[in-house]
Amino acid sequence: MNAHAIPPTATLDLETYQLTLSLKEALDAPQSRLDRLTEISRRLCEHLLEHHRRHTGDTPGRSALAPWQEHRAKEILARSLTARLSIADVARQCAMSRSHFSRAFKKATGMSPQEWSLDVRIRRAKELLGDRAMSVAQVAQDCGFADQSHFNRTFSKLVGITPKRWQRLNALRTEPA
Repeated sequence: MNAHAIPPTATLDLETYQLTLSLKEALDAPQSRLDRLTEISRRLCEHLLEHHRRHTGDTPGRSALAPWQEHRAKEILARSLTARLSIADVARQCAMSRSHFSRAFKKATGMSPQEWSLDVRIRRAKELLGDRAMSVAQVAQDCGFADQSHFNRTFSKLVGITPKRWQRLNALRTEPA
């Protein structure tokens, strides 16, 4: 078979060809701009998904996140404990609208992006409190809470005891909590 021949199961799609060619040219350009690459990639993905839906009646990815999207979202959220990152920013990084991303993230993880991020912050706070070298105020700051009071209220509500009490109780243990 000729290396350039189209397999019998493939269909010739001019828009896919043009978008792929544009993406290749943008990738090969020495001064490619990330926003241009992102836009072409987004358009290509949307077109391919729509093409798939038209031919199969299926809507892939409409109910949950693709594995790469879940991984990327969790990576961004976990890295930004102290940054004021909007859910719209995370959704954009996953090539989704904010509302669809929020629904899909909750379906994939059982938590909203905000709840998941807060859970990561509380788990990190527990790690830092277990060290005992850090003050509760420093842990609050390092985990992205507005202040120690906000951290105390949130931690107490979710864990059931104050951060200081948790620190004291866990300093007596030899195994990590």
